[in-house]
Amino acid sequence: MTSVLDEEFVTIAEAARVLRVSPSTIRRWIGEGDLPAYRVGRRRVRVRKPDLARLIAPVQEGERGRPLAVDQYGRPIPRRLTDEERQQGLAALEEAARFQAEMLERRGGEPFSPSWILINEARDERTRDLQ
Repeated sequence: MTSVLDEEFVTIAEAARVLRVSPSTIRRWIGEGDLPAYRVGRRRVRVRKPDLARLIAPVQEGERGRPLAVDQYGRPIPRRLTDEERQQGLAALEEAARFQAEMLERRGGEPFSPSWILINEARDERTRDLQ
């Protein structure tokens, strides 16, 4: 039977150095429950090395079975578009431009009001209703 005293614990700063993240990231993971931590005395907090090892996992695979590349924060890096996807995007932009021209024609060439004007009008109307 293994005792808690037989396990190896590291400080938050040491854990951050091992994983090459900020100590505040380690504290956030502890606060969110992603990383168990143990209090030593009143103020000191320690993390078990095996718990740190569990945080390290392979990168999930993308739709084509290749691992997704991630940036320094663990967010996936967008992949380049295929030629087909690029053509679909350009076709969608052309359709949007046609729709915008059609809407302008229906309105006699007058564009829609900027949203801040509409928001202010709605706010003023609500203020009048509340008085």
